Amino acid sequence: ATKPLGDIRDAMSRPHVQKSLNNNMMEIMAWDLMELMTSENEYNQHIRRFLNILLGDDPDTAHLELIDSSNMQEVALRDQLLQLVQESLSRSDEFLYRVSESRDRVAFAVEQRTQLKNQLEKAAANAAKRRD
Repeated sequence: ATKPLGDIRDAMSRPHVQKSLNNNMMEIMAWDLMELMTSENEYNQHIRRFLNILLGDDPDTAHLELIDSSNMQEVALRDQLLQLVQESLSRSDEFLYRVSESRDRVAFAVEQRTQLKNQLEKAAANAAKRRD
């Protein structure tokens, strides 16, 4: 059994409080989310480029005839491929948005924890000065 808290210094001396305030798991999570965003963004850019090529909007490949426009089967296949690529791009955009929102919230929690830790340390120091 633990004894009741007498003041803020008692709380700050508890191992579970120190562990909570000094744990770096949220920083690691924020870093991992940033790396995930970076790799997904690279993938997203490849999808966008591929879509531009299929649409004939890419300046490097616009002069190429990728499909025979008179062949209805090729046109239908291209249209199906366009739809799949657009869906993939949409999913990638949504994933990037969700990961970004998650990272922002984790970063906010890290900042809040840092502020709390600083406030508790300052309060403990003030309580020590008053006691002495």
